[in-house]
Amino acid sequence: MFQVEPILWLQSFESSFITWLMSTVSLLGYSIVYGILISIITFGINLRKGLAIFMILAIGGIMTDGLKRGLKFPRPSDIDVRVIEPGQQPSGRLVDFGGAKSFWSLPSKEAMLAVKMQTGWSYGLPSGHVSAATAFLFGLFFFYRKKRILVFSVCWVILMALSRMYLGRHFMADVIGGVFVGTLAVIIAALLFKSLEIGSYKKISPFAFLRVTCFVLPLVILVPLIELLDADNVGRLFGLVVAYFAINRIGQHTDAGNFWLRVVRIIVAVVISFTLYLSINFIANAIDWEGTQMADLVTTFLLTTLPFLVSFVILRRFKFYMK
Repeated sequence: MFQVEPILWLQSFESSFITWLMSTVSLLGYSIVYGILISIITFGINLRKGLAIFMILAIGGIMTDGLKRGLKFPRPSDIDVRVIEPGQQPSGRLVDFGGAKSFWSLPSKEAMLAVKMQTGWSYGLPSGHVSAATAFLFGLFFFYRKKRILVFSVCWVILMALSRMYLGRHFMADVIGGVFVGTLAVIIAALLFKSLEIGSYKKISPFAFLRVTCFVLPLVILVPLIELLDADNVGRLFGLVVAYFAINRIGQHTDAGNFWLRVVRIIVAVVISFTLYLSINFIANAIDWEGTQMADLVTTFLLTTLPFLVSFVILRRFKFYMK
């Protein structure tokens, strides 16, 4: 699964249109796109389910980054001169022919060593694009259980996987690993959400919050001790759990409303979130609060919790959320 032959076969169909299509699909797999979609779902459709899907993405992100840092597997475009990056300028290769010799074997020892000797490198296994697409779309299906969502999810995940291979950024093993990680994130979250009672309009008990915290808090504690834990995603997950519980305890509300009411909620939330993002980052830079795992965790925690809480309180205060 670490052979370059499947990638070379896909790239044999290279054309300007296919390159544009695959590049566009990959661009739709970056964080800013998911941020926009989460905002629309959370404030335009269902606040609880939006927060929950964001939690799934954070769980998937923790596992994806941990595996990348731990395994340090190469990308095909870095270890084989035959693999191109369509639409990009040719870049140097660490080795000339470092792909696997058979379906079940690993990249060559020379390629593995060359990658592990690099610092601050971008690793391959698993594919972050594919794991995020799987976590987001399968999470969406988990909550809404619509057949058309499932069909679209499967087709989009396959297309995302093909785009990452066509662009020379991932082996077949990487994209399969991404599907596995994204699916596992949904399964873990499904167990977690039994305590949070996603979709219910009743208040959750402090004991439910305590059970969920017992899952997340050890990750927070271990961030400074375990390099494989990504501080940003751990802080994001903890911030989402705190935001969900705080919003639930502030007061009951309904997500109902006409189209324009929902649009206003989305716009107000985006403006507040962007303002808080700029403010928190400005303060962090002014006091030189950066450079350590805990600093990143706390900053991401605030950047996650405050926008949701402040947006909800303001929208509820001005009757954009009804009791």
